[in-house]
Amino acid sequence: MEVLREQENFRSAQQLYLDIRQRRPLQIGLTSVYRILRALADDRIVEAQRAEDGEILYRLRTGAGHRHYLLCRQCGKAVGFTPADIEEHTRRLSRQHDYTDVTHYVDLYGVCPQCRTTTPPATLNRS
Repeated sequence: MEVLREQENFRSAQQLYLDIRQRRPLQIGLTSVYRILRALADDRIVEAQRAEDGEILYRLRTGAGHRHYLLCRQCGKAVGFTPADIEEHTRRLSRQHDYTDVTHYVDLYGVCPQCRTTTPPATLNRS
């Protein structure tokens, strides 16, 4: 939990594992880190967000509501938003077709201003 508290950015299990190994005298395996993160996500203590390449990223939950994110593909900084029209359309479509337990994903990716000024344009990941 300490490692998750250190940053607000979303980070991969591998990034968190490396942070733990470099900064803490803990002997923990990557598999354990994944298992712990999944349990924390199930308990709604951490948020899980899919990266552009499909990898799951994690951070401590910052609010109780359903959110979507504009995510920096360089540093993991996230700007939360709730698109009211998409949320309403999802509810209406679900009711119209009698679906329950409906989930959806709206993910936006880009490069934040800070990363844009510190990373030369030729090296930006443009997936």
